[in-house]
Amino acid sequence: MNRIRVVYIIDIFDTDLAGTENQLLKMIRGLDATRFDVQLICLTSHPWFEQHGATLGCPAVAFQIRDFKKPRTYWHLVKLIGHLRRLKPDVVQTFFPISNIVGVLAATLAGVPSILSSRRDYGEWMTARYLAATKLANRFADKIVANSAAVRALTEQKEHLRNGKLQVIYNGMEVEHFAGLTPDPTLRRRLAIPEGDKVIGLVANFRPMKRHDTCVRALAEIARRRRDVTALFLGYGPMRPALEQLARDLGIADKICFAGSQPDIRSYLALMDVGVNCSEMEGLSNAVMEYMAAGVPCVVSDSGGNRDLITHNVHGLTFPLGDHQTLAEHLLSLLGDAVLRRRLADGARKKILTEMTLPAMLAQYETLYADLVDRTIRAS
Repeated sequence: MNRIRVVYIIDIFDTDLAGTENQLLKMIRGLDATRFDVQLICLTSHPWFEQHGATLGCPAVAFQIRDFKKPRTYWHLVKLIGHLRRLKPDVVQTFFPISNIVGVLAATLAGVPSILSSRRDYGEWMTARYLAATKLANRFADKIVANSAAVRALTEQKEHLRNGKLQVIYNGMEVEHFAGLTPDPTLRRRLAIPEGDKVIGLVANFRPMKRHDTCVRALAEIARRRRDVTALFLGYGPMRPALEQLARDLGIADKICFAGSQPDIRSYLALMDVGVNCSEMEGLSNAVMEYMAAGVPCVVSDSGGNRDLITHNVHGLTFPLGDHQTLAEHLLSLLGDAVLRRRLADGARKKILTEMTLPAMLAQYETLYADLVDRTIRAS
């Protein structure tokens, strides 16, 4: 039997650390190679992609389809359509806003028999023009895959999808990579975290939707009651200077360690007593899933895909979006109760193991691709 040819189209590949890119890499490297032949197309090149493209696990090529005011963009679009015609994929799946429009339309014009697009966030970028173009592209997509029930519901509402096209496939975790983590005292000293301090971790890039300020304000509340708590922030982004200034204004600059972006966060997770997510519009947070897999009890905003991950007082604790006082109370409760921390951590890890492992995600995608190809064959 011939292998199923799958082509992924993504706007840009500029890191392997961000959520969507990381999940896509797991799919590229994890699909059964005896059944699937995978290739990757980026609609914009990037220095990271130029350096690492040969190591992604499949043939990869980049076009320059970004600025639609430039005539050369349309020439690259013609080249993309021709490239897809030569590849003759059985399935094309798109990721990110431009690909979910341009990639879907290009695949349609290239005669690709099965086309999927993806929804992985809360569409905070979605302007009226993008929405109109996305609705047009949706007419040509056979399936739209959301990574959480919350994202599916929002997509149904905003894009007026009522025809059964939407399917939820959760992100997949390599849970075994997070088993048995032990704290590294040398890392703790290098980060200048006092030996006796409890550690509250927040893994998220510094973007407005991540709402780090909620955590900073909660930490100020905590500092009024106990001084043996240090926060460990992992991430990068333009909001960091403003957050550092907020910490100084609140008098807790010495209680927050900004550790930057790390390619492997497991040793940092091992230092954490509690993990936090304050996000406003999260599809399905890989950071929260990593807390859960690593046995780090977490407190998360009751927003977006966090609801798919954390049931209050079962897998963790939740707080109303932006409510730093409730967040502070939950953190204090967890820090003061080792039994509660263990119970919630055990419940969270069990959920990951039963619902959100990498093999479970890959199996669902393999089944979906095979079903689409079978449907095409039956229709021909």
